[in-house]
Amino acid sequence: MTAAHGPVDDPPKPGGRVDAVDVARGVALIGMASFHLSWDLADFGVVSPLLPFTPPMRLLSHTVASAFLALVGVSLALAHRDRLNLSAFGRRFALIVGAAALVTIGSSFFAPGLTIGFGILHCIALASLIALPLIEAPAAASLAAGVVAIALPFFVHSKAFDPPALLWLGLGEALPNTLDWRPLLPWAGVTLLGLGAARLPGVLPWLMRPGRWRARSAPAWAIAFAGRHSLAVYLLHQPILIALVWTVAASGLVAPWAPPKLDDSAFLAACNRSCVARGRAADECDSGCQCVKDAIERSDEAARLGKGPAEGERGAELKRMADACMGR
Repeated sequence: MTAAHGPVDDPPKPGGRVDAVDVARGVALIGMASFHLSWDLADFGVVSPLLPFTPPMRLLSHTVASAFLALVGVSLALAHRDRLNLSAFGRRFALIVGAAALVTIGSSFFAPGLTIGFGILHCIALASLIALPLIEAPAAASLAAGVVAIALPFFVHSKAFDPPALLWLGLGEALPNTLDWRPLLPWAGVTLLGLGAARLPGVLPWLMRPGRWRARSAPAWAIAFAGRHSLAVYLLHQPILIALVWTVAASGLVAPWAPPKLDDSAFLAACNRSCVARGRAADECDSGCQCVKDAIERSDEAARLGKGPAEGERGAELKRMADACMGR
């Protein structure tokens, strides 16, 4: 199961909140919950385990993460639009760091071997810290820094950054086995772009204008309310979803997924050889290949995926599953 894509509430300011930003964050929460629900349904055998690995779901994952990180930058610009408030920034930063630590501890307890060491909340915390000196800088500085942060991993990519102490930077070749992986680069760049865009001339006054849109309808208010409390929603939504899916699966109202069995010995051997040849540790390859094998075995595609060379459509499906299992 991949956890993924988290939020941070921007602190209130005397000028009032911007409902459009809260609604945007609330919509991102809906996308996040939808993605996590696909994993939960697959984990409990309600739907095909291939569902979270499909291109639309992977695209949803990255889109939601990008939305949250960009809104972090926008929220920083709004919260400090008059002047930099270090005490408010410090309180917010401490809250995010605490929540990130809670996620790390919780994942190590509930999913040993897949601990979240640097997920979306960890990335938001460090991205906010990097953005701190740019909050009062010209918009061009944040935009330039964001472009550099996003582009850097495409030009700097080395095994020298593979040790755990450096892997979180996002410049290494290895990928951790984890439930959530949002390395600092390129993802912090999205926050910097959000900050820079919000600080472009005229944007903040337009967002704060007296006649700005308000979330007055019941659906809009509900989404905005969730967006205002996005960190709490992020921390609580998965236990709720898991409980609901477990109840449905245990009730027998939905027929469990019944895929054919897969003779996996040849697949696991080939997968491990390929994985180790690419420089990953043997134990990481074992768990990652097992994850892919389990996804194939539980799916109705097992007979087709388990035979023949990994080429064309079959190769693309296997790669999508491997990328997700390895935390890509």
